[in-house]
Amino acid sequence: MNKETVPSQAEKSNPEGEPLELSPEVLDKIKHPARIDDVIREQSPEERKSNPALTPEMIDDSTDR
Repeated sequence: MNKETVPSQAEKSNPEGEPLELSPEVLDKIKHPARIDDVIREQSPEERKSNPALTPEMIDDSTDR
């Protein structure tokens, strides 16, 4: 199949005639995302322990602060 003839997932879920409306809060989060350190610190200890991207040192360090 040709890439030009197959619609992308975005085109399937939002046809051209219908503009996508996002709330100002969502747009602000997209334009100014939270720092990853802050997001990790806000996670519960269980979430941090199950997060494969964190090393044990990172998990221990984040609970000290």
